[in-house]
Amino acid sequence: MRPDAAADLDASLPRPSVLCTLVKVTGSAPQGPGARLCVSADGMLGTLGGGELERLVIEAARAMLADPKAQPALREIVLCKETGQCCGGRVEVFLQPLRRRRTVHLFGGGHVGRAAAEVLSGTPIDVVVIDPRPEWTAGLPAGVRAAGLDPLEYAKGRAWGPDDAACVWTFSHELDLALIRHLLPLPLGWLGLIGSEHKAKVFLARLEEGGGAPPGGWEALWDAKLRCPIGLPLRSKNPKVIAVAAAAELLQEWGLAGEEA
Repeated sequence: MRPDAAADLDASLPRPSVLCTLVKVTGSAPQGPGARLCVSADGMLGTLGGGELERLVIEAARAMLADPKAQPALREIVLCKETGQCCGGRVEVFLQPLRRRRTVHLFGGGHVGRAAAEVLSGTPIDVVVIDPRPEWTAGLPAGVRAAGLDPLEYAKGRAWGPDDAACVWTFSHELDLALIRHLLPLPLGWLGLIGSEHKAKVFLARLEEGGGAPPGGWEALWDAKLRCPIGLPLRSKNPKVIAVAAAAELLQEWGLAGEEA
């Protein structure tokens, strides 16, 4: 089972965080079984009753947040002995790390983008469709977020890291090129561009002609980091087939990397 499998039950909780659940009470305690406290680096949601008990749990949760390899743990606390609280009871608290979910950013809500959102909806990664045209982001599958912003503005307005992937298939080749120019030097976990091998050659040539090459040069970055044509080699121009091929490659190479059976 994945370390954060149980956390999928509540996708609204902040991430990264630690979900602290009171699972057993013997004697008296400020709260009963089922009480929950979600602890992030800079905040909390819920309560286990406050006081020294909650302070100890928060301290343990923050220690988990500082350890990327921390595993779920069951902690027993004797209230009188460890907290000085006169309830006289004993509690067991389950601490569950909620890792930051991987997110794929689909630049373009056209036929392929919407089909990819449908394919990826319900998988272990979050999905965002970025398109300024409201008619192309209406009615997306449950759990898929819509960002009605200019795609380049969206790309420049956020921090990118290995837990992010991007698929570029907007309504404009010029916009596609501008996005690739911005995204390619960044530390994304995965990057794909829709198009033919001819489009790939044209785009690479235009990047090199435009100057401003990052360390190592555009060609080295392109070969190392960009999938173009995007997707597994399925011979079809059907948008749904292209979406399936792209999603399969994305999941195989990045989205499910490190998952346990």
